[in-house]
Amino acid sequence: MKQTVCLALHFHHNVLISLVKNDNVEHYLDQSAKIYYTGKKFPSSVALNKLYYFMPYIKCKGIRDLYLIKIARVGTRKEGQPDNDPNDFRLVFEIEFVKKLFKDYKPVELEIWHTFTDTNMKNVLSERL
Repeated sequence: MKQTVCLALHFHHNVLISLVKNDNVEHYLDQSAKIYYTGKKFPSSVALNKLYYFMPYIKCKGIRDLYLIKIARVGTRKEGQPDNDPNDFRLVFEIEFVKKLFKDYKPVELEIWHTFTDTNMKNVLSERL
């Protein structure tokens, strides 16, 4: 039985918007994604301990869906797979789909390395991105 997350949106909670690689897009289009892996580099300006939500950025579309970050940890890109490189460390976000925030995708600018935006719910909902 699938559990659903039911929570009120907190406008001042931080949101990480991050580009999703093409080989993982299908899991975000159908809201079945459970894990997001960062690239090999992650901006030091993002306060990991303050992240609460995650929004996947789909190339040529934008953002639409909101996920709760359940756990942020260090892991490897292909954990549990035979071709896993144990030295390929990444940040791993264990995520859970919360809701569609917008009916259609909303284009936004990815402010850090054209890959990430660190913001909050108030900015996401107020069109300030």
